[in-house]
Amino acid sequence: MPKPHPTVNRVVLILETVAAEPNGLTLSALARHIDVPKSTVHTLVNGLLSTSFLEEQTGLLSLGPAVEQLASSRGGHQQLRRLAHEELLTLSANTDETAHMSIRAGDSVIIIDQVESTQPIRYTVALRAPRPLLTTSTGKLFLAELGPAELETVLADLGQTKSPAGAVIREQRNDIRSRGVAYNLEESVSGVCTVGAAVRGASGSLVGGLVVAGPADRVRPKLDKIEPMLRQAAQRLSDRLR
Repeated sequence: MPKPHPTVNRVVLILETVAAEPNGLTLSALARHIDVPKSTVHTLVNGLLSTSFLEEQTGLLSLGPAVEQLASSRGGHQQLRRLAHEELLTLSANTDETAHMSIRAGDSVIIIDQVESTQPIRYTVALRAPRPLLTTSTGKLFLAELGPAELETVLADLGQTKSPAGAVIREQRNDIRSRGVAYNLEESVSGVCTVGAAVRGASGSLVGGLVVAGPADRVRPKLDKIEPMLRQAAQRLSDRLR
């Protein structure tokens, strides 16, 4: 017979309580609702914020995008892969570079489908191999969704508060949010550039990024060509997911 665990019980109770409040809850109100010391709730909530199971805006807690991703997980990712594959084929053919579909997984980004370039020298990544959240184009898309305070919390958790990469995402955040496109210009791998466009699910939340990736000396000169194609492809995919 499985035995209950106090911490697990509290995490579940937090998620259930927040889910029942569509307008959101403050941390203090949440602690009162579940009758748990505020300091304990604060620690658990920080963990849930860092993994995107909760999100916070203007001091109010609500369910984060990871809940939607988990709820749809297997079937949802299969649908995302299936619907994205046609766009990946087209993007790879039109750009002559590798195209992939990537999603967030905790503090990393993973690729769930990929169409490789036919070029003899090309960039590819193993499916589901963890990639950096902070410097990848898809990771930047997810980080740009966060409010300034949330972003600082994530940077602190990653140990990147004072790093050059942390400064870059702070500087780029507003532009990424408004355009729905992020660049990784040799920040993760020397000699490799990627461009990612935001893909959104039925609720409008960010579910992943469509990405074109290749050697920097080939990708940089055609960024102006790649970005509009990516934006259009991501919009078509988002419309199909809705």
